[in-house]
Amino acid sequence: MAGRFSSVSRAAAGTLAAGLCVTGALFLAVGALEYGKMAQGFSQRANVRVAAIRRGLDDAVEVLTVTNGLLRTMPDVTQHQFRDFTGPLLRRYPFVMSFAQQRVLTHADRLALEARMRRDHPDFVVTERNGRSLVPAAQRDRYVVADLMMPEYHGKGAGLDVWPLPATRFTVERMLRTGRPAATPLVSVTSTSQRDTFLMLMPFYRPGMPTETAAERQAAWQGQTVALIRAPHLVHTILQYGGLLDDPNLTLRVYTGERIGNAHLVYTAGAENPAPDPWSALPRWISPTRREQLTTSFDVLGQTWHVHAEALPRTFLADHAGSLIALIGGLLFSLMAAALVHTLEQRSRRVQWLVDERTADLRRSNDRLNDDVAARKRTERALQESEHRFRRLLALSSDWYWEQDVHFRFTSITGGFFDMAKVPRDRYIGRTRLQAHPEMEGTRAGREHLALLEARLPYFNMEHEIRGDDGVTRWFQSTGEPVYDAHGEFRGYRGTGSEITERKLAEQRIRHIAHHDTLTELPNRMLLQDRLAQAVAYANRSGKQMWVLLIDLDRFKFVNDSMGHKAGDVLLQTVATRLRAAVRETDTVARLSGDEFVAILAEHQDETLAPDVVTRVMQALAQPTTLEGKEFFVTCSIGVAVYPGDGSPAQHLIEHADIAMYSAKKLGRNCWRFYESTMNDEAQERLRIETALRSALERDEFVLHYQPQVDLASGRIVGMEALLRWQHPELGMVPPQRFIGLAEETGLIVPIGAWVMRTACAQAKAWHDAARDHGIGAGTGAGWPGAPIAPLRVAVNLSARQFTQPDLVDDVARVLAETGLPPASLELELTESLFVDDVARAVDLLHQLKALGVALSIDDFGTGYSSLSYLRTFPIDVLKIDRSFVNDIASDGDDAAIVVSIIALAHNLKLRVIAEGVETAAQLDFLREHGCDEMQGYHFSRPLPVAEFERLLRAATALEPLPLLRA
Repeated sequence: MAGRFSSVSRAAAGTLAAGLCVTGALFLAVGALEYGKMAQGFSQRANVRVAAIRRGLDDAVEVLTVTNGLLRTMPDVTQHQFRDFTGPLLRRYPFVMSFAQQRVLTHADRLALEARMRRDHPDFVVTERNGRSLVPAAQRDRYVVADLMMPEYHGKGAGLDVWPLPATRFTVERMLRTGRPAATPLVSVTSTSQRDTFLMLMPFYRPGMPTETAAERQAAWQGQTVALIRAPHLVHTILQYGGLLDDPNLTLRVYTGERIGNAHLVYTAGAENPAPDPWSALPRWISPTRREQLTTSFDVLGQTWHVHAEALPRTFLADHAGSLIALIGGLLFSLMAAALVHTLEQRSRRVQWLVDERTADLRRSNDRLNDDVAARKRTERALQESEHRFRRLLALSSDWYWEQDVHFRFTSITGGFFDMAKVPRDRYIGRTRLQAHPEMEGTRAGREHLALLEARLPYFNMEHEIRGDDGVTRWFQSTGEPVYDAHGEFRGYRGTGSEITERKLAEQRIRHIAHHDTLTELPNRMLLQDRLAQAVAYANRSGKQMWVLLIDLDRFKFVNDSMGHKAGDVLLQTVATRLRAAVRETDTVARLSGDEFVAILAEHQDETLAPDVVTRVMQALAQPTTLEGKEFFVTCSIGVAVYPGDGSPAQHLIEHADIAMYSAKKLGRNCWRFYESTMNDEAQERLRIETALRSALERDEFVLHYQPQVDLASGRIVGMEALLRWQHPELGMVPPQRFIGLAEETGLIVPIGAWVMRTACAQAKAWHDAARDHGIGAGTGAGWPGAPIAPLRVAVNLSARQFTQPDLVDDVARVLAETGLPPASLELELTESLFVDDVARAVDLLHQLKALGVALSIDDFGTGYSSLSYLRTFPIDVLKIDRSFVNDIASDGDDAAIVVSIIALAHNLKLRVIAEGVETAAQLDFLREHGCDEMQGYHFSRPLPVAEFERLLRAATALEPLPLLRA
């Protein structure tokens, strides 16, 4: 028998084979994941360095742009000014070797330059390169000479004619052909022959000459600003400042030029020549020394830069510990599983042999018993058939059958009751229903049931609950009748029962839904009113205070708009959970509507209500919330109404808490306030203004005042800004700050803004026609005789609500067509905040408006949030300097610097500049001195009604012109 069980079983061999296959597959899968992680990490590290190099090159271009802007705005820069301006830039950007200004000179200009420079440098002469030395430049028609240089090399470098250099001539031709700054190929500027330096050139042209075409730029070209940059130092500085030089497992090479090769190599970091990969012929996903590479190319000022990153090889174990562990563990597990299966198989064979032996003995004994059992079965069959019929009747029904004796003790319960209720038999058998459920004695239903039993009367559909051993409560329904014997003696009760748990749960769910919010499971408005009534009654009985908190989320709309309603629902559920945790169990938290919640806090004998309770609620809601992997901080504003205490009647507690909440929002949100009676007055005033505002347009209560816009060079009126005023029959002249914000909130600003645009355009057209009737046409004046001004343009403000209207462009075109006003005479003023939410849509909409022929201006420039880079893409004509910068320009150096910068920026972008809020002569003189184009403000005139503005035009009121124009 030993030989029978000694061979290795097939099951063990199969188990070992399957284990080896699974181990191999797991090893390859984990290895592939490890390779994927390595590739992702390498790609991230390489791309960070590429982005840093590209951003650093853009900074170098920006430095050149700033220097060029100085030379264009200050044509006669001295060497001392040039040194003061570029010296800090050289110290801040050490990779810039020098700055220079190169001017285009004729031969006569050359002689004049040499004569001027010899006053300080007697040996000065315009030179050119001859090999590695400098010689006097040969006579020619054109020179490109560096007349300003920083740092100064004791006269060396200044006076060098770079026009004969091939790299300079090729780069200048490309710069003038494209109209953009350009960079030279790598050149050598030291005694060595290594080419590791390049020059960035940015042209400047003769003022006033056109530069639209290549020929016009060639004719207007006056010279260029030059930055000499050593490429290896630039790249090293970029990587060093970014902390990107500490990766020992990464080789980085930077090339410049069309091709990648050692001749174009400018920078190397890491191992110079990594060892060759002996496993390079294997597929990447199983190579033990896989090496990642990445090459990225980009263009800077016409030169192509290539960044090549390569990961250094690492030992296999360094990055593949997981796959090796999986391989070793899988092999061990496969061997152990095969050994176990083999052992079990041997034991199973032995057991089977013993079973076969015992089965034969039992079969013989069983045959003898069969004869005895057959007789007994025939006797029991009749009884079983009778019992079967009874059981089938119960099985076909969902009910069960029960019986009680004369003392109402259960003697029998059938039909699976104990399995359904999850209770033991001894809890009911031999005991009465009240003994099984003692709690019924103290209930009305229990007493009524006991009375029926004592009267020997039947009962129907008695509902009761049973808590099973599994901790679950189930509902049941019982029906019973009394039982009498043949002599009329009472013998007990019998009846049926059924489970009604699903029905009771459905009823409870319906009641819950009727009184709770389906999203947050908090009490809804209906249950809130009931809880509020109970809290008021308790406060009246106990003499204690109760507080009603109305809680409104501050940034819920932003979450809904940016993340979607699903994320908003998750946030509301999170807020509900935090509110329940922040208050006591005896307090009530309910959802009123949307993102508004109500908390009812009652004061008890052992504790009083204090402001710390409200602070705790705010701190609980202020905790960060993670929505779809992003972290949000949602604050809240809370209004508190006290009963009794602040005069709030019980029926107005929620309303007063709401008023206090809005008062908290006015303070800047993320705060709370108690209700005060004065708040109701403010709310009534707001309601009064809103009600009157809705009918103001129909009652023709709005009027426009016009503030002149004056040209600072000529001193004459060239336009006006239309400003809205509200003449209310009872309130008088309502200032804009009282109703403009409310009009924005209610959406009334859209029809009001449309009325303003139509009225302003019609009035401007009327003034144009009046000027034409008096014989003054375009170019000589659009006012009345004695006021030689250009046709007046009218500026109209566009609100945020108007800017988001889908038919804005069509409405503007319709107004221009119906009023007959030339599009060039209409200027639309927009604030920077209009562009923040959707820049792409804003750019498209501005181009559509610009296509109508109207002018576009940015109002209150410098106070918003838009990026300066957007000015290159927005088709803007005018920048308006906000009055907050103009107020102190004569005394505050910071405000003065900001205004000068805005003027220079606008002029560089070929935009007009209008200063608002000019109220003093000192402000006016400052603006004129620094080249501001126009002004408006009380120094010239306040906003005027139509009749007074006409008188101002007829009187030919003007500022004193600049001395240069007076002659």
